[in-house]
Amino acid sequence: MVLHHVRPAARLRLMAALVAAAGLQIATAMPSRGQDKPGRYLMNPVEGGFARLDTETGAMSICKPQLNASTWACTATVDETSTQETRVRKLEGENRDLRAEVKRMEDLLGLNGEKPKNEEKRAERPGGGLNLPSEQDVDKALSYMERMVKKFHDAMKRLEGRTLEKSDI
Repeated sequence: MVLHHVRPAARLRLMAALVAAAGLQIATAMPSRGQDKPGRYLMNPVEGGFARLDTETGAMSICKPQLNASTWACTATVDETSTQETRVRKLEGENRDLRAEVKRMEDLLGLNGEKPKNEEKRAERPGGGLNLPSEQDVDKALSYMERMVKKFHDAMKRLEGRTLEKSDI
């Protein structure tokens, strides 16, 4: 490689990058504090730095020089497969929970073929287990509504009478 055609500042940066890369390569080959065994990391040059692969865990990082070019920082890359697998497991759990809730609600409403205890008093909807009110239940409800409407009507008449008395004074 011929460096005499390169400007001195660029030559200095190139030399610093080569020294840093060699230092990074040596640092990854040597065990640190007895935790890593030699050859655990594989380094490959990429644009602007190096890709570091942890051969034990499969984790990948991109290592780039910092502003002063004497220190390097490695940033873990996002593993799309792992992220999607986690999301799939979460969605499967939610799906299982929702299915259990639907079954519980169907059991509660009697939609799973179970007959209500007071079958003679209830009419069944054709093709389903939804219970409708009996004739007696309907008659009770209508009678109640008639009494309410009559009371409301009487109250309105009393109110009109009071309003007329006050306006005559």
